[in-house]
Amino acid sequence: MTAIIMSAPVPPKFTKRDERKAVQQSTVKIHCRLQDLIDAQGMTRTALSQATGLTSAAIRGLCENTAKRYDADTIAALCDFFGCDMNTLFEVVPREK
Repeated sequence: MTAIIMSAPVPPKFTKRDERKAVQQSTVKIHCRLQDLIDAQGMTRTALSQATGLTSAAIRGLCENTAKRYDADTIAALCDFFGCDMNTLFEVVPREK
């Protein structure tokens, strides 16, 4: 019986977000208005975290617009809590060059 030696698959090369062609060509970006909703309710991020069960890190990323990915369950929980839709939570704005 002959042993077959297989090499491990090579993972794709990591490309920094700002170096990705799609990101470079885009003229718009997504802006999350979660902090505005929190302020309008007169609450804190901590209070929102406790009320929704979402992590403070998830809330912080959305409030500071540093999140690179948006979890559907997180968005659903926020829309449910605030009684809004995604158009209230997010807006499309021009990208600064």
